[in-house]
Amino acid sequence: MQRLALLFFLAVALANCSGGGSTGNDEQTREPPPGNAPVVNEDEAIMQLSAYLIGEPATLAEQQQNAIVNYAIDEIIPLQRTRSGLFYRILDPGNGQPLEWGDYLSAHYKGYLLDGRVFDSSYRKGRPMKFYIGNMIDGWNEGLQLVKEGGRIQLFVPSHLGYKERGVPDGKDGYLIPPDTPLVFEVEVLGLEEKPD
Repeated sequence: MQRLALLFFLAVALANCSGGGSTGNDEQTREPPPGNAPVVNEDEAIMQLSAYLIGEPATLAEQQQNAIVNYAIDEIIPLQRTRSGLFYRILDPGNGQPLEWGDYLSAHYKGYLLDGRVFDSSYRKGRPMKFYIGNMIDGWNEGLQLVKEGGRIQLFVPSHLGYKERGVPDGKDGYLIPPDTPLVFEVEVLGLEEKPD
């Protein structure tokens, strides 16, 4: 009964939030609502994720895999895994051209640690990023080829596909991204761009 009441409250809140008044420019800088994510069967998701857990992790990669999977179980996020160890969830496959190595595209993104701390966001900056697939961290180069133009994907990047043991220094004797840290990115592909000369 409480779950039904909560769902009703969320539906009413979302309906009120989607009412008029926003401009097209607001849409460019606002993060997509979480309500766009596919509906999840909690029991199926937990069973599917549990298969990825390693009983006695011996390597850093295995420890990070368990950390990613435990985060996904806590948040009920069904994930798939590539052979490289990248975990991902396609939020919207897109309906444009399939993305390929060397494509130059525009995308909004948010990057955060497994503790939820956001370390970078194009939404906060108010403008999307333009880049080549192939010039990014390995997790992005691989993961973005899983969607099409207009798609949205959540990438769970172990450190060997991210910033490895070097991390990302903050310029103040600390780290924006600590060494050997798994990361989560939500990437919204806005479109393919004409390659600059």
